[in-house]
Amino acid sequence: MAEPNSFGQLLRRHRTDAGLTMEELATASRVSVRAIGDMERGHSRVPQRRTVEALVRALNLSAGAATALRDSARAGRRVGRPTPALAPPRTVADFTGRHGELAWLGELVARSAEPADRQGAAVVGVVSGPPGLGKTALMVQAAARYTASFPDGVLFVDLRGLDADPPRPEDLLLHLLIALGVEESRIPGDGHARGAQYRALLRERRSLLLLDNAADEAQVRPLLPGAGSTMTIITSRRALAGLEAVDRLTLPALTAGEAVTLLQRIIGPERAAAEPDTMLLGLAQACGHLPLALRIAGNRLLSRPGWSIGYLLSRLADQDDRLDLLVAGDLQIAAPFMLSYRQLSAAAAATFRRLSVLPGPDAGLELAARAAGLSPRDTEAALEELAELGLLQPATDGRYRFHDLMRLFARTRLAAEESAAQRRQVEDRVVTWLLDTAVAAGRWFEPGYARAADGGPAPAGRTGELGPWTTAEEAGRWIELEGRNWLGALRAAFAAGRHAEVMTVADSMHWFSDRWTHWEHWLEVYQMSAASAEALGDARGQAVHLNYVSWAYTVCARRPDLAEAPAREALRLAVAAGDLSQQGWAWTYLGAAARRRGDAAQARAAAAESLPLFEAAGDWDGYAQGLSLLASSLAGAGRHREAIAQYRRLETLLADPARAPSPLIGDLTAGHLHLNVGLSLLALRRWAAAAASLRVALPLLQRAGVRQSEARCRYGLGGALARLGRLDEARGELRRAVRIARHVGAADLVDRAMGRLAELGAPANRRVS
Repeated sequence: MAEPNSFGQLLRRHRTDAGLTMEELATASRVSVRAIGDMERGHSRVPQRRTVEALVRALNLSAGAATALRDSARAGRRVGRPTPALAPPRTVADFTGRHGELAWLGELVARSAEPADRQGAAVVGVVSGPPGLGKTALMVQAAARYTASFPDGVLFVDLRGLDADPPRPEDLLLHLLIALGVEESRIPGDGHARGAQYRALLRERRSLLLLDNAADEAQVRPLLPGAGSTMTIITSRRALAGLEAVDRLTLPALTAGEAVTLLQRIIGPERAAAEPDTMLLGLAQACGHLPLALRIAGNRLLSRPGWSIGYLLSRLADQDDRLDLLVAGDLQIAAPFMLSYRQLSAAAAATFRRLSVLPGPDAGLELAARAAGLSPRDTEAALEELAELGLLQPATDGRYRFHDLMRLFARTRLAAEESAAQRRQVEDRVVTWLLDTAVAAGRWFEPGYARAADGGPAPAGRTGELGPWTTAEEAGRWIELEGRNWLGALRAAFAAGRHAEVMTVADSMHWFSDRWTHWEHWLEVYQMSAASAEALGDARGQAVHLNYVSWAYTVCARRPDLAEAPAREALRLAVAAGDLSQQGWAWTYLGAAARRRGDAAQARAAAAESLPLFEAAGDWDGYAQGLSLLASSLAGAGRHREAIAQYRRLETLLADPARAPSPLIGDLTAGHLHLNVGLSLLALRRWAAAAASLRVALPLLQRAGVRQSEARCRYGLGGALARLGRLDEARGELRRAVRIARHVGAADLVDRAMGRLAELGAPANRRVS
């Protein structure tokens, strides 16, 4: 009869004869590196037949050698299977952070100690999350911290859930019963009887049962105690959502502070003190705040004393090489990712690979389906499978996101498993769909298309295609949610010379950008579209998009000093093209920049130039903006009564069916009109009239979704109400102004509103969140 470990010895001999490392054999056989190592060292049970066959194929053994390896495996199974180690691994000396998670586990320990008459089923906690987060380290740390609470000891079982052939529950029950002191001859052969014996034994004990790396619910459910004081902690990459009556914790990445602290502890205080904090933060970011990646990076620095963190960071900056560099000895960040990847169905694996081409950090179902090349239903199933294994992270509103390092791993699988032609096909499919959908969404806010959405005629010569949405609010939400994705598609199209498409997208976004002015990418969008117009030799188009660039400099980038040059060039091109409307817009943007620079006279002169041009062109949307500029320039000069008179002219225009802008533009313009009238009335100390005008403006601005203007309106309304002695209402509006201004990044408005709240003596028990 073969010796119990002759299988491991044979396996090692065949592997070395074939010139394969453990990692190479693991890749070829789809058996994990750890499983192969344990088999060779005799630390694990002999594998099942399908695992042996996978190894035989991967090693390309001759018929005689294959038979000998199979016979060795059968002999090993007859002799018996070694009991897994049931003592917990040692704790990590530099364990860092996880204070909230340890406190959560401490609460479970306290609950498990409640008297039996107050306790139902035994306490079970499930800790789940993607690979590399330190789930096992957290479990072991908790065991060390709370071991005194469990007088009957701690049992640790590695369930090897990602092995090709994970241990069966009946085998695990056998080992657990032996570890609990039951003679093997008294353990039933039937799995159900074993489970009953096991639960009866634990009912009389207070132990801590650690079940690490669970495969699924079916593997772990028979191992759970029934009633009693034994507490169980399970770790798994899967959520194990089918388990009943358990407490759950989804483990997040470390915070930035925790990640830096862990790096400092790994490399030592002297090395850490010699490096700038910014370098440590940068390395933590490059490692995605994953404990495993941080440990690998720290160990690499320790093994290379001549390397600075800056040098390692410079090497990690190349995303294509980052995973290859995050290796230290037998630690490699890609290895645990690969174990999860091998568990996937074909559809989920393809979806995982192809999602890596998406430009943005997350995606909804529709975009994911386009990338995957699957139906929405099949894509949804694939996304859930990926989330279940921790390869994708569920975000808000049914969206999914990659961890940064996981995205890099997905890219490596895409490059390894799909041809260049297939990759281009996925990329083109994604870019084209994003561009087309962005155009359809933006058109909801264009004056002509907005009329069509309200039942009016579509613009002449245009399709009137408005996408799958039923309201402008839905279309606007898509633009914001997919902003990073369609922007990435626009960059790709610009780089590929798809200039007409770039211009179409930018043009369709123009009116929506007025509502989302705090988005930081509008300047880039319009600079690309202006460059595309120039590349196409489209002088009029270049004038249009240079006007947009001027607007973005003034309103979004808050650099009115840089806004004049593109507007002047737009004016020159529009004059050459004989386009009166674009001449009017150029003057309007010149005036807007002057007003932001504090030059009210120049702003007023530019508005006066724009109005007859708009009127001659019949561009009443532009005419409304010219009137608004004229009024605001008067207000900027302190001539508030004259400003209000011009705003009343604008109000008359908005009420004239023959000259009124489209409803969406009209609502937006009316909201700003009443806001600015209210602010001028405040300057005139007409508190009640100001409050009334601002209350009219508020719902219009809310409906238009212009959050920055809503914040200004609430700030003004708070000031008016304070002057009227309505202090509680004033404080409420000012707090709302602060919340919105923080969201849109208007720091100056936050400061002013907080100052007013302090002046009003905001109650100490109320905080602005």
